[in-house]
Amino acid sequence: GANNSLVRFEAIAKRAASQDFLDAAAQVRKQRDLYNHTDLLYAMDLGLLYHYAGLYDSSAIFLREAVKIQEDLYAHSITNEAAALLVNDNIRPYRGKAYEITWLHLFLAFDYLGMNRYDDARVEIRQAEIFLREQRRKVGTDPKEYRDDGAFRTVAALVYEGLGEKDDALISLYQAVKAYRESGQPLPEGLARYAYAALMANGRESDAKELNLGPSVQDSRRPAFGGSEIVVVGEVGRSPMLDETAFWGTWVRDGMLIYHYKDANGNTVTDAMAAPGLPDSEYEKGNGRKTRSGTTFHVKWSMPTLRDVPSQSDALRVARGNDVYAGEAYGDTHDLLQGDLNAHRGITLLRTVTRVVLRTIAAEKTKSSLNTNEPLLNLLLNVGTDALADQLEQADLRVWFLLPRNLRMARVPVQPGRYTLEIGSEDRNGRTIRSETRDVEVKAGEKKFVFFTSLK
Repeated sequence: GANNSLVRFEAIAKRAASQDFLDAAAQVRKQRDLYNHTDLLYAMDLGLLYHYAGLYDSSAIFLREAVKIQEDLYAHSITNEAAALLVNDNIRPYRGKAYEITWLHLFLAFDYLGMNRYDDARVEIRQAEIFLREQRRKVGTDPKEYRDDGAFRTVAALVYEGLGEKDDALISLYQAVKAYRESGQPLPEGLARYAYAALMANGRESDAKELNLGPSVQDSRRPAFGGSEIVVVGEVGRSPMLDETAFWGTWVRDGMLIYHYKDANGNTVTDAMAAPGLPDSEYEKGNGRKTRSGTTFHVKWSMPTLRDVPSQSDALRVARGNDVYAGEAYGDTHDLLQGDLNAHRGITLLRTVTRVVLRTIAAEKTKSSLNTNEPLLNLLLNVGTDALADQLEQADLRVWFLLPRNLRMARVPVQPGRYTLEIGSEDRNGRTIRSETRDVEVKAGEKKFVFFTSLK
């Protein structure tokens, strides 16, 4: 439940932030009980920690297992959803947030790229494309819902380009720019230049125009479409986690919920929303008779809320000789998680409060049946029933908080050969947080991916 998520964070995330990835993985294995109803997160956590440690083969084993678990959960989700309204989210299997599933496929593709298994990376790219196609179908035109992923589409374009599959690369470039435009996230300048040049050079002027792309200042260091390059992927900073916010309010039987909560500044916020009334049969369970129109219930519950996790690592810098390249931000898990919370806030609130109301009715019935002629015993029984009811409705705080805060990319165009790179992360003031030296060999036309992790 909620407590397990917080304990999991304390036990694992802090070790990962110290770059002790193998120690963190050992803790995951040791504290398997923290992953009750979360087999998906268990496999994703282990896979990601091994990826950070550079053990791409071990990482791929667990991330493949996570993909299988997610696919099985999805296949069974339709039959389970009918009962979901009455079941606390924490005791349902965790299926992952939509962006987490895309990034699951993305990091598995990263593992294959780290092992120079480009064909396997392509397979994973295809799997993510299928998932996103289904996601778009499922969410329809709702602008709040996650429907595409610019970071993933950019990597897909580079993978296809490196494999010589030009048409798929151009389609992915188009989709990458469109994903940023649709989401309202800033379009990376390097992607805009890359997409414009590639589309214009390959007879897709109409696509460039549709995406509102235009010529920019020429950069002689810009990678040529189809040329050799080193792609440094920086996994930088720490993803936010989820915390609980207490809510309380009044449910009016005929279809209104008036609720209150405290915002980040400690101010009480009051709001209201339409809520379906419950049938008479449910009220009759509580008091044995039909209730009048206007009956109210006072309820309290918790909702998940985003909590940023501080990190010094903020930027990516790559040096090859005298040339220095800044890594651009392509994906931000703060924005993705906040977007997920915003998109599902209404339905989460509605489902949660409905459960609380039904449980309150059941608790009232229990109190009535337990009442005795002893006032003190009645008080103890009623307090115990209320405490049990409160305990049953914790917020679902499960999230893949081991992801980086940002995916940053620096693209270094090179001729075929062997190169030495100095890769480092910096804080907001330009101070180096950690750095590594990497020797990289690049073949003709190859997109050589190099991964650098700085969660500190």
